[in-house]
Amino acid sequence: MGRRGRVRQRNRARRRARSRAGASSLDYALILGVVFPLVAFLMWAGPRIIRLAYEMVCLLVSWPFM
Repeated sequence: MGRRGRVRQRNRARRRARSRAGASSLDYALILGVVFPLVAFLMWAGPRIIRLAYEMVCLLVSWPFM
């Protein structure tokens, strides 16, 4: 590989590094704005969903014997 090839590779690496600038702040915004509220909602609604699923399974299992 000649000198020109090495220079081109370095330039590509710099462009890629510049395009990733600010990506970590986007990750934090995604976590705080989307994932955290979703987890909070599931912690609130989770027990109710599990209870309703349990009641539905019990009803489906016991229905033929009623």
